[in-house]
Amino acid sequence: MGLLDILNNLGGGPDKSPAEGDAARIAEVEVVLNEVRPSLEMDGGGVQLVRIDDDGVVHLRMFGACSGCHAQGMTLHDGIEPRLARLPWFTGVKSL
Repeated sequence: MGLLDILNNLGGGPDKSPAEGDAARIAEVEVVLNEVRPSLEMDGGGVQLVRIDDDGVVHLRMFGACSGCHAQGMTLHDGIEPRLARLPWFTGVKSL
């Protein structure tokens, strides 16, 4: 087991449950998340879409090294949120 494997197990891994919400919106958010996933994975972390509310709020779960990381808020609000804001229905993002 290498360092990356250890880091990926910190804070658990992604939940196996499918995201909840409108299927078309889920697909749009996954495209956005796939833009940032490589950089998160390089540091041993990741992000998972949990659900999208009818009012446009996207709920994400950070895992691995991203779980509890001091830069988690910056990643969420400076890295992911501006990309999600390109979606016309998007109203906000929350971390679970």
